[in-house]
Amino acid sequence: MTKLVISMKAFFQKIKQNKKTRVLAIIVPLVVLFFICGGIIVSQLSDISRLQKQQDAYSEQLSEQQKENDSLQKILDSDDKDSYIEKKAREKGYVKSNEVVFYDVAGSNSGSN
Repeated sequence: MTKLVISMKAFFQKIKQNKKTRVLAIIVPLVVLFFICGGIIVSQLSDISRLQKQQDAYSEQLSEQQKENDSLQKILDSDDKDSYIEKKAREKGYVKSNEVVFYDVAGSNSGSN
């Protein structure tokens, strides 16, 4: 610890005596600080760009979802909503309680010739 204090004292004595050393003691830390700040700014600009792209993607997704919500709301507000619900249920494989369902086990191409 005492060697460090002595070397620091010697360093400051040298700075007081030599004008070149004094200028270097000021310029070197400023240059290092300049590069550190430059790196931070570049990093921040990169983050801003990435977040802007993410915001654009989310805005597009929100717009698409709002369009879908509007179309579904129109269906719910119309008098034809029961047929829409039935259509969607049939797409998922639901049938009415007393309905008989026939399945084509031969394949979809048989009978079309």
